[in-house]
Amino acid sequence: MRTKDELFRAALREIAARRQRAVMQAEDARRAAFAAHPALAEADDAQRRAGLALAKTAALGGDVEAARRALADTEEGLHRAMQEAGYDTAAFRPAFSCPLCGDTGMRNGVPCSCVADIARRLRRDEINAASPLGLCQFSTFDVTRYADQVEPELGISPRTYMEKLLENCRSYAQKFSPKSTNLLFMGHAGLGKTHLALAIADAVLASGYDVLYTSSAALAARLSREHFDYDSGDEWLIACQEADLLILDDLGTEYITPLTISVLYELINTRMLTGRPTIYTTNITDQSVFVARYTEKVASRMLGGCKVYKFFGTDQRLP
Repeated sequence: MRTKDELFRAALREIAARRQRAVMQAEDARRAAFAAHPALAEADDAQRRAGLALAKTAALGGDVEAARRALADTEEGLHRAMQEAGYDTAAFRPAFSCPLCGDTGMRNGVPCSCVADIARRLRRDEINAASPLGLCQFSTFDVTRYADQVEPELGISPRTYMEKLLENCRSYAQKFSPKSTNLLFMGHAGLGKTHLALAIADAVLASGYDVLYTSSAALAARLSREHFDYDSGDEWLIACQEADLLILDDLGTEYITPLTISVLYELINTRMLTGRPTIYTTNITDQSVFVARYTEKVASRMLGGCKVYKFFGTDQRLP
C-alpha cells in the first residue's frame, strides 16, 4: 500500500510518460509526412528560418514589420503545403490525454484533476489486488438470499433487517466525509460484511476520497516485518494512518503478539485523534472475546468509537 504522497508521485510519473509518448508520436508522424512530401518539409523549414530571422531582427533593431510579414507568408505557404499533402493544421500536434493541462499535471498553478483521477485508479488497483472490489457493489448485494422468516432475536426477518442495513450503508457512502462515523460490522462468516465494506469503499473512492483496504492478517504481518526493517520507514502504517477511509477486514484472523497489539493501538488511536473514519469487520460476535483478544485499551477504542452493525442470517457463500 502506498501513501497519498507516493500515489501522487506515481500519478505524476504516469502523466509525464503520457506526455512524452504523445510528443514522440507527433514527431514520428511529422518526420514520416516530411519524408513522403518533400514540399511539406521545405515549407516547414522556410517557416522555421523566418521565425529565427524575426527573432534576430527584433534583437538587432532591424525592420521588424518586414520580418513579421515574411513569417506570415511562410506560415501561409506551410498551410497550403499541408492541405495539398492531405493534412490539417493539427496533424502534427501531440494528442495529449488531458486537454486541460496538456499532460503536464498542473493547471493554473495547482495539480490538475487528472492527477487525482489517476491516483484514485492506482488506489483502486491496489484494493482490487487484495480483495474482490470489482464484484462488491451495492447493486450486487442480494438481500433475497436472506431468510424471510421472522428471527426471534430481531423481531423481524433477516431479509428485512439486511435491507435496512444495506440502505444505511448506502447512505453512509453517499454522505461520507473525512469526519464520518467509524463502523464495526460483526457477524458470522459469509453474511456479507466484507461485501458491504467494499461497496462503501467503491462509492467513497468514486467521490474522490482516498480509501485503503487491508485484511487484519495482512496488516499485522506487514507491520511486523516493517517494525524490524529499519529502512522501510513504516510506509504501511503511515498509509493506514492517513487514508481518508480505512477498511480493516477480518479482525480476529491475525496472529496476535504484543507487537500486533501495540501497532494496532497506535493505528486506531492515531486515526481517532485525527478524526479519520475506519470500517472494521469481524467474525467475533461476543464483545467479551473481543476484549480478551485485543486488550481492554484497544477494544474500548474500537467498540466505543464505532457504530456497530450486527449481521444476521446464514452463510451466503454456501450454495
